[in-house]
Amino acid sequence: MDDQKACLEADDYVVVAGRQSFNKLGDLLARHGIRLGPGDRIKLYDLSCITLSTTTLVSVMSKFLRSGVGFEIISAGIVIEPRADDKLHALLEALDNHYRYLHGIKTHPVDTASRGRRRLLDPSQLPEIRAKLDKPGATATDVAQELGVARSTLFNFLERFDRGQGKDAAEPHPKSSRDGSHVARPDTDGTSA
Repeated sequence: MDDQKACLEADDYVVVAGRQSFNKLGDLLARHGIRLGPGDRIKLYDLSCITLSTTTLVSVMSKFLRSGVGFEIISAGIVIEPRADDKLHALLEALDNHYRYLHGIKTHPVDTASRGRRRLLDPSQLPEIRAKLDKPGATATDVAQELGVARSTLFNFLERFDRGQGKDAAEPHPKSSRDGSHVARPDTDGTSA
């Protein structure tokens, strides 16, 4: 403990975080009215004082360095400056980016990731879609779900491509409104009572 105190300068703050994690250091200091900013330096006596995984420690250090806060690891005699030309800073950034890249591959594998925008319905599907919608009891929601698209996508598709396909182009396909009401088409054969 005396070795650690001997490394302090008169204007250094000593943080005894207790159960607080090192990655909460900025928040802990802010609660006491101290903001870390460009030009400040965090001094660690030794990395063994910090109980974080190496990847989390690298990430936290990179975050502080990006905001202009330097690091000094006293027992090892290492100073990491937030300058772009500092080799240790560049190394920490590279390690952090590499970890993020690997983590991204693990959580979002390339073979299951969607590529670009979902393909819209093809105009060649119109007769099939129209047949599904014309079945008794069929709803636009059911048909859209069966096709794997949103209901709004189905309505936009029908509005764009269903004009002049044997139906009255001016008459929209019956659909529910947002308030729950809807208007049904009258029977064309006059059999309704």
